[in-house]
Amino acid sequence: MQLTPLLGEEVEDSAHVVPRSMVIALFISGALTMAFSIAILFGIGDVNLALASPTRYPIIEIFHTATKSKAATTAIICTLILTLTSTAFGLLACASRLAWAFARDKGFPFPDYFAHVSNYYRIPVRSIILVTMIASLLGLINIGSSTAFNAFTSLALIGHYTPYLLPITLMVIRRFGAKEIPWGPWTLGKWGLPVNIVSMVYSIMLIVFAVFPPFQPVTAKSMNYAGVIFGAIMILSTVMWFLYGRKVYLGPVRELTEEDHSRSIDSKTL
Repeated sequence: MQLTPLLGEEVEDSAHVVPRSMVIALFISGALTMAFSIAILFGIGDVNLALASPTRYPIIEIFHTATKSKAATTAIICTLILTLTSTAFGLLACASRLAWAFARDKGFPFPDYFAHVSNYYRIPVRSIILVTMIASLLGLINIGSSTAFNAFTSLALIGHYTPYLLPITLMVIRRFGAKEIPWGPWTLGKWGLPVNIVSMVYSIMLIVFAVFPPFQPVTAKSMNYAGVIFGAIMILSTVMWFLYGRKVYLGPVRELTEEDHSRSIDSKTL
């Protein structure tokens, strides 16, 4: 669901299609996740045995306990791996498009280079390579330090919910303002404000808990450094904004197709 808006620029009539796709994805993913969670809880067996699995992956032990068969466990795990692999392609597509759009809008280092679209493949190859390299390097962190890897995992959660929290908060503030909000074709009506408030509370709660240490007692190795890293990134981003960003970044660029241009001309003529 969260990835759908990132491809909005490549969708016709995105104001209608993207919200509808998000709602459909929410119901489908929610139903499948609930069914999977219920099945896991019923077949989990001994929790301590699952956590002490020699494979270091409790999910494998849970499947083996439920099926009593190595072949069946292997088949189920292969299905999960295939699902995760398919998901990775979607994540790569969305992340590369996000990097490309940000570079196009002059909000990314070396914008002209990473905003390039291959004439042969018709996709932003350079942005795809960049995102792939960064993801691969981040995956290697766990080899050197599980503490650093946990910090980046928590950082991903903070970085995921903070961009949601900021516009929702501004929307709530605007709702109590004097100016009327120019609504688009998709609106929750009177339920909009309660949903916004619940979303704010939920996001704040997740962000706060994401910086908690994963183990007790807290030591230098078990400390969660996600908050420190996030703060450092925010400080660096602020410095980069005043030194460079505010001079070149003008906000999102809206690209018009020939059909959009013709509609604009026709409306002005009428």
